[in-house]
Formats: sequence, structure tokens, C-alpha cells
Amino acid sequence: MRRIGIVLLALIVSVFTFNENEIYKKDIRNRLVIQGIGIDMEEDGKYAVTIQAIDTNAQSASSSDDASQPPLKTFDVKGDTIYTAIKSVTELEGKLPLYSQNRIIILGKSITEENMDDVIDFFVRDVENSSSVCIAAAEKKASEILKAKNGEEYISARNIEIAINSSEYDGRIFRMQLFDLINRYNSSTKDFAIPLLSVVEKDKEKSVEIIGTALFNNTKYREKISKEETVSLNMLYDRINNSALSYDYEDGKKVSLNIIEAKTKRKVVLENGKPTFKIAIKLKADIAEINGGVSAKIELKEIDKISRAGENYIENDTEKLIYKMYNGYNSDAVGFGRLLYIYETDFFKQNEKNLDSVLQNSNYEVEVSLEIRRIGHEFVV
Repeated sequence: MRRIGIVLLALIVSVFTFNENEIYKKDIRNRLVIQGIGIDMEEDGKYAVTIQAIDTNAQSASSSDDASQPPLKTFDVKGDTIYTAIKSVTELEGKLPLYSQNRIIILGKSITEENMDDVIDFFVRDVENSSSVCIAAAEKKASEILKAKNGEEYISARNIEIAINSSEYDGRIFRMQLFDLINRYNSSTKDFAIPLLSVVEKDKEKSVEIIGTALFNNTKYREKISKEETVSLNMLYDRINNSALSYDYEDGKKVSLNIIEAKTKRKVVLENGKPTFKIAIKLKADIAEINGGVSAKIELKEIDKISRAGENYIENDTEKLIYKMYNGYNSDAVGFGRLLYIYETDFFKQNEKNLDSVLQNSNYEVEVSLEIRRIGHEFVV
């Protein structure tokens, strides 16, 4: 009986201990609400992790704080692994890290120029990480991005996330989320693209800006493309909607279009034992502005000129980017290798070991159809 009593007592104690731990975890005051995680590599091989988190102590101390922009604080921690580095923040703050509210993961130059297997592995395995969190690269150090201040306030990870998510309306911005990165990482080439961030100072005010898109080959950084080139990348990804496009369509005349609808279809065929990738881009757009002395009333032949010039402009820019990616940067960030695997599996398996060379020597045919939907109020002839 005494032994049974001891066992029952041990069970009761363990239940209360378990409940106490669960209550502790659920109380937001006992959790470090992470908003941004930046990862750099030290010269000694240790991970240097910068954490931007909500300062729950400061928030609870004042009910007048703006809930939409909570006070933030940052932590610098180091470890042999990312997990041990982040876990060590508990010693500094006395709180358990909460990853589920994280807005962005930023990878420093010292990380992106090396193999990123361990970094990706951490974010895949930790169950609290949100699969929709945005991934970005820093032009220099990730810590500089998350510790940047405009005046006395940190530039929030939330605002950086909002800027990246504006890719839905701005084709010059590329977005990559964790689940998409993992899918591309698990592909044959491990090539992908993510937005590139930098701290910019103008008139003594600092901001974090998206300065382009970073291209990767086999998880290693290859090169940056400009925001203008990113428009073509988004078209290849079939991610262009509600975006602006400007180009010269005749000597001294420039037009700006508002893209309303866009659809990109890609397929691959083997021609004489060589892959030919066919990219068909269909666009519907409204004319937003015309410069160069064009009268309000636009003739149909003028609209036709604008359409044809736009098609040529998009085709040329897209072909230039494809050539850069496969012949200059050796990056299959678009995923043509995956397309080859799906539709020409036998050919892919036979050439998997020299896939880079195959993609470099493949044919790429871009065909663009641009329909001008509206040209203004009562201007149609």
C-alpha cells in the first residue's frame, strides 16, 4: 500500500508540474514574441542570431501604447547551432521564445554565400515555425537589418514583411515564403530566388528597402538582379497582377500601363534531342499615362503601336533575364529543371548530372500577347 501511495503521489506531482508548465507557456507575458530572426555566421563558425521581439514588459507597463506598433527590442545571441543560439535568449530575458508570430527570416551575406542546408533544416524541423513566414537576404549583415533604427525606434520586421507582401501589387518586388523555399530546396537543383534587403539612409533618416532579388544555385548566392528585372522574373513565375509597366513605344513617346490580368504558361518539348521551353505570357492592361505630345483622342493604330511595342519590350526583357540566369549566373531559380522532370522524365534522369549544362544550351521561346483594355474616359474612336 505504501508503494502505491508513493506512485500516486508522484503522478499527482507530475500532473501539477505539467499543468504549471503549460500555463506558463500559454501566458503571453512569459513568452518572447519573436517578430524577426536574422542569421549571420561568425569567423569561428558559430551562428550569430539577431532576434527582434515585442517588448511585452514595456507594452504592459503603459496602456497608452499604440497596439498597432508595439515597442520592440533586439537580442544578439550565438551558438554552435541556430537552435542553441535562439534558446540561449531565455537566459537573457527569462522567457521562452515564441516563433509562431515571426514575420520574417533574414539571411546575412555570410550565410547566403555558404551552404544553407543547416539553416533550412532548422526552420523545417521546428514545429512552431510558420510555413508562411517570408524569407529574405541581407546585402551585408542580417543583424544590420533587424537593428536598424529610424530615430529612436527600430524599423519593425512587420513593416519589412508588409513591403515584401506588396509584391501582390508591385511586380518589381519578389516574395518567397518558407513553404515555397522548402519545395524548391527539395527539387533537383535547389535553386531559388528571394528578395534582397539593405539599410538605406537619406536625409539622416534610415529605412530598410528591397533593392532587388537574390538568385541562388544549389542554395548558394549567385548574383543580384534589379527590381526592373524582377518584373520579368515574376512573369516567369506567373505572379504578375495589378502592376505597372512603362516603356518607350515610339521616338519621344512613353506609355505607362496598369496590368489588370496576367497569365503565364510554360511547357517543354524535345526537338532533335534538345529541350525547347515555350513561355506564353498573356496580359490585359489599361493605359495609365502617355507622355510625348499624344492627344487625348487616340487612334486605333496608335493603340496597336502601343500593344506591339509592349509585346516586344516584354519578350526582350524576359529573354535577356533567362539568358543571364542560365548562361551568366547558372541559376535555375525559375524551375525549368523541374518542368523537364515532370514532362520529360526519362530525358531528365539521363541528364540529371549535367543539368546545368543542359539548361544553358536549351532553347527558350517567349511569346507575349498584350491586350489594351481601356485607354481612358470616352477616348475610344
